[in-house]
Amino acid sequence: MTVRVLIVDDEPIARRRLKGLLQAEPSVEIVGESEDGESALAGIRRLRPDLVFLDVQMPGLDGFDVIELLPDAECPAVIFVTAYDQYALRAFDVHAVDYLLKPFERGRLRSSLARAAALAGSGGTPARLHALVDTVRADRPLQRFLVKTPKRVYAVRADDVESLESAGHYVELRTATGTHLVRDAMAAIEQRLDRERFVRIHRSAIVNIDKVKELRPAFHGEFEVVLSSDRRLRCSRTYATELTRVMES
Repeated sequence: MTVRVLIVDDEPIARRRLKGLLQAEPSVEIVGESEDGESALAGIRRLRPDLVFLDVQMPGLDGFDVIELLPDAECPAVIFVTAYDQYALRAFDVHAVDYLLKPFERGRLRSSLARAAALAGSGGTPARLHALVDTVRADRPLQRFLVKTPKRVYAVRADDVESLESAGHYVELRTATGTHLVRDAMAAIEQRLDRERFVRIHRSAIVNIDKVKELRPAFHGEFEVVLSSDRRLRCSRTYATELTRVMES
């Protein structure tokens, strides 16, 4: 039986190496290559591969974002490709999802192909992959936000976010390049943020302390928070103590 494979990696050298190894496997047909998460989603939907070699760390949408955005009916078998990542490797083992470490070795590749075939035959691939993503997300602070628009889905790095502000059923991510809307509750997002970098300053606002330029005392124990863009937000007295603690640590 021939396995139809899609290769997804943002590094051309890694793609060439993996392609060369796979071309030597008689049971493998390479149906396409992608260099980022957005084109990977399009390739999976268009080509319907049996198996995807999916890079974990990519700019924009990463490998876990790709899985998160795929409905069960479109989710193929996946072998993740990664440099060493302690969070991801532990999760792979827990959920019986295979992976390849860079640099690639032929023997490990062949065992991964065999394992992927066995797991695909046993069913439950989408459930395993989505459980894996949930585990990885829970194990470490939020590193990027997925912004969904009618035309595309893209990622905004948490490092680039200056503030998060409530906007009805949405949260506005304010960055140096503009505003991005995420449909989620502020409280739910706050639970996933790095609490030593992102601090709530008001019922409707959270700031990235790396983007705070100045704190100006205001009335009744409140602060005016001056951000790197020179935007100003109010820190209410309720949150002032925690803000100053994190700023001083």
